[in-house]
Amino acid sequence: MPSLSSTTETAVPNRGFFEHRHCKIIGTLGPSSSTYEIQKQLIESGLNVARLNFSHGDHETHAKNIASIRKIAAELGRSVAILQDLQGPKIRVGRLIGGSQEILNNEILRLRYGVEQDDRKVIPIDYRGLVHDVKAGQRVMMDDGLLLLQVLEVQEESVLVTVLEGGLLKNRKGVNFPDSKLSIPAMTDKDSKDLLFGIANRVDYVALSFVQDPADILQVKAMIKALGSDVPVVAKIEMLPALEHIDAIAEVADALMVARGDLGVEANVERVPNLQKKIIAAAQRAGKPVIIATQMLESMITNPRASLAEVADVANGVLDGADCLMLSGEVASGKYPIECVRRMASIIEQVEAWTFKRPSPVSIADTSTTEGSWEIHESIAVAACEAADALNAKAIVCMTLTGAIAKSISRWRPNTPIIAISPRPDVTRRLALVWGVQGVNNESFYNADSLVQELPKFLKALGIVSSGDVVVITAGIPINQMKPTNMIKINRIP
Repeated sequence: MPSLSSTTETAVPNRGFFEHRHCKIIGTLGPSSSTYEIQKQLIESGLNVARLNFSHGDHETHAKNIASIRKIAAELGRSVAILQDLQGPKIRVGRLIGGSQEILNNEILRLRYGVEQDDRKVIPIDYRGLVHDVKAGQRVMMDDGLLLLQVLEVQEESVLVTVLEGGLLKNRKGVNFPDSKLSIPAMTDKDSKDLLFGIANRVDYVALSFVQDPADILQVKAMIKALGSDVPVVAKIEMLPALEHIDAIAEVADALMVARGDLGVEANVERVPNLQKKIIAAAQRAGKPVIIATQMLESMITNPRASLAEVADVANGVLDGADCLMLSGEVASGKYPIECVRRMASIIEQVEAWTFKRPSPVSIADTSTTEGSWEIHESIAVAACEAADALNAKAIVCMTLTGAIAKSISRWRPNTPIIAISPRPDVTRRLALVWGVQGVNNESFYNADSLVQELPKFLKALGIVSSGDVVVITAGIPINQMKPTNMIKINRIP
């Protein structure tokens, strides 16, 4: 990782560190992206965040990937975050007689808690709270929504249902209850063990699956705090009950994910684009990063080129204001993982090149609609964006201990790149998920004189600025007293 102390003639920071792309890329590691060579090419192609899907793989495999990503990032001088995605309480069908069963339209069946079928008229479901959480008239979906049933009656130990849309049901297929508020815990025993592993291996984010309300986020945060960590939590929005509490969830979570796969099962797929915009808007109101996930370049799992519809989907995600776009099976198990990252990076760059020709979205007029008074750091964030826009600055440089000011500036989506300099490697890695921000480790952070003196040389070495360029600097002074951001400065590079 480049640092201010490395700007000598014999140790110039990696010029490949600086990139002009603002929207970030998350890629899921899997069989197609498990080697050092492939992972290095993924990062060189533009991967900002490596996702570890704990629905698959064991701790040994995930530990190997964490070590590999950390090594590659250090070699390339990049800040690459690692996102641990917990499996969550997935409800599934039990084992069926013969391994599968044809479910016929208008057929009357029973759903009952269990793991093994002994009567073809009774479907075992591995959810103990089944009879307590569903009501007559509510829908039940199986196998990613391919089979649709409706509850007729809730009995003492089983639920009577009628089949609306039948088909072949197989062992262990997923079950969704889109109309029901389920009393399932946010964390399973497996999730707790996986979380302990993630904290021990210093992951940069933890994603919580099947969030229903703010209490789910607060529960996992309490567990993280008890483990002596402050790792941020991403709330995956994939259940309809979460939409009823979306603003409250956005307030307590550190980021939101639009998990379109299960969301498309829970709701009619036609509603997903609107729900996507609703979730993004909630994240923006709370000033939190937001991720769009699922099927962004799905056809590239088997084909070397994306479809026109997929290109438009990626472009729309950028236009909607997402901080990150996520690739899942495309990178984890597809034939063309590197090409997928390159294609997504290219689409993002093209869209941003077009949108940044328009005036900056930041305006003093925008602040008048905000309720209540401004905090000092919020005022500085807006002022930094406006100054950078007015002066055509080459960069907004944040001297930050926690990364908070960089996130505040990012919220206003300035056209100017944001460079966050921090002494904490965990902070610079976490900023890899935030729109427009590039984190840089600074070993001289507490030496204010050295910091200010070497900054122009450091920015030049990275290829960010040239002599005569203007930069906007924010910091908390005195720096060596770890003050919150309280200063904004305009510098012309000598």
